[in-house]
Amino acid sequence: MHCIRLRGPWRYEVLERQAGDPTRSSEGKQQLPADWSSTLGDDFRGTVRFVRKFHQPTGLETDQQVWLSIESLVSSARVTLNDQMLPDCEAGNWRHEVHKLLLPSNELTIEVTHPHQAAGPGGLDGLVQLEIQTVRPRPVD
Repeated sequence: MHCIRLRGPWRYEVLERQAGDPTRSSEGKQQLPADWSSTLGDDFRGTVRFVRKFHQPTGLETDQQVWLSIESLVSSARVTLNDQMLPDCEAGNWRHEVHKLLLPSNELTIEVTHPHQAAGPGGLDGLVQLEIQTVRPRPVD
């Protein structure tokens, strides 16, 4: 397996703040992976949209698949690739096959929601990456 890490900078925009959250920057750039404590504060609760553009991996063979993965998510997230909604993520690790959705130029959007009752800061503090795997044909009996 070959991995392409989608590290920062990512653009971010606050979509929703929960009542009582102090006013901080509503948009900017952040190096990822990281929680959002350095930009929004440890106590921020709400929804933040992260956006990253990337190019399609080159040299893909017909027997290869491309998966998008998010590691160690502490919040829930909604994921969109090139305006195509993918299954939602809950806390933990998430993975989805995206080979057929890839274009020469791609836009990945991850909307992270960190609820009021959640402990610690939210954000994308685990790796976001493309995993390229070769699919081995099953032997014929």
